[in-house]
Amino acid sequence: MEQTDEELIQAYQAGEGAAYEALFHRHKGKVFNFALRILGNRADAEDVTSEVFIQLFQRRYQDTGKARLSTWLLTVARNASLTRLRSRQWLQPLWFKRNATDEFEEWDIPDIAHSPSDALKTKEMTRAVKRAILDLPEGQKEAVILREYLKKDYSEIAQILGCSLENVKILIFRGREHLRVQLAALIKEETL
Repeated sequence: MEQTDEELIQAYQAGEGAAYEALFHRHKGKVFNFALRILGNRADAEDVTSEVFIQLFQRRYQDTGKARLSTWLLTVARNASLTRLRSRQWLQPLWFKRNATDEFEEWDIPDIAHSPSDALKTKEMTRAVKRAILDLPEGQKEAVILREYLKKDYSEIAQILGCSLENVKILIFRGREHLRVQLAALIKEETL
């Protein structure tokens, strides 16, 4: 039977290094994906993921019954991501290039598993969705990412964002509406 997060935390605090490794492997994907969706690039998301698990390694998480470990990890990831966003507002990362409209876009490595036309269509849709999500106001973006991509329930999102349950519902509703408007043409094109 697989150990719970709480059991692994206790084992780690008792000196078992394998428990920390188990926690890392269990939660790294969620933390990384959350940071990636907020930050928009892989390198920063990897850095944030490292920062989160360093804080866990430094035993900053205390099981007080207030928040589950996964909620604590995502809260730390959110704070680290926001700090990184604020600090890089004036920097232009090297892994972006200018496109024909003088905007910056992320360099993508093409997926050769699909036909070129399918790959292009998928890439265009992915880019449009990423851009629409990144254009959401900060609170809406975080709430939508937590709900739609990380499948968190509303109460856990409220804990992570530090706001009320009603506010979370409003943020998600407004975020979805904003995305629906932004992606209306793309959605209509897909239904044809």
